Amino acid sequence: MPRKIYIRRRVAALVVLIAVVAVIIWIMTLFGGATTGDSQQSGAVETTTTQASGTGASTTSVTPSDQPTQGVTTAPPAETGEQTMAPTTTVVREAPVKNTCQLDDLVVTATTDKSTYSPGEMPKFYMTVSNPTTADCVIDLNDNILRFEVYDLATNRRVWADVDCNSSEGTGTQTFPAGKETYYEAVWSRTESAPGACELRPEAAPGGFYLHALIGSNHSDAKTFNLAPPADLSR
Repeated sequence: MPRKIYIRRRVAALVVLIAVVAVIIWIMTLFGGATTGDSQQSGAVETTTTQASGTGASTTSVTPSDQPTQGVTTAPPAETGEQTMAPTTTVVREAPVKNTCQLDDLVVTATTDKSTYSPGEMPKFYMTVSNPTTADCVIDLNDNILRFEVYDLATNRRVWADVDCNSSEGTGTQTFPAGKETYYEAVWSRTESAPGACELRPEAAPGGFYLHALIGSNHSDAKTFNLAPPADLSR
């Protein structure tokens, strides 16, 4: 092949190669610019500012694109004077005070002078009768016996009552004044008893007990106490 034709073919091939490289660079530039534009568009955030009517305060709303940009947060609109609610007031109504009084209206409470009694020490019991009404309460204590009762804490067995072998601390017609407290007391000999069984009364064993104070069927809550065992002298 003549040398002139060979050189022409080499030059033509080089020109084609340069043209192909130029086309590839142009294509890469075209698509690269489009990608960059889309990326910038996806990260764009539109911000608008509006003026709240009648308040002079402005609110700002932020509208992110379909793909939220990290670090952009939206704040709730500011409260206006029209949205503020007035504070509510809770009214507490007291229960009306009764202007009449019956046995069940009285509040009976039982207490002891100690929580634990040493051997040989006799417990003292107290009854408080409160009248929370505005009327005096007149009670017939012959029909509604006023009494103290002791029960075994473990078995609930009735161990003693002051009226088993003695007269009640209150008898006859008794008036419990409105809004006042009335007091009674009794002493337990630490012996067991039952109605009509007042001889050969055994001594109550050490342990736990509870006290009730009663007027008729109206009784106090239970008040617990203990009788301590004798000291161990064998040690």
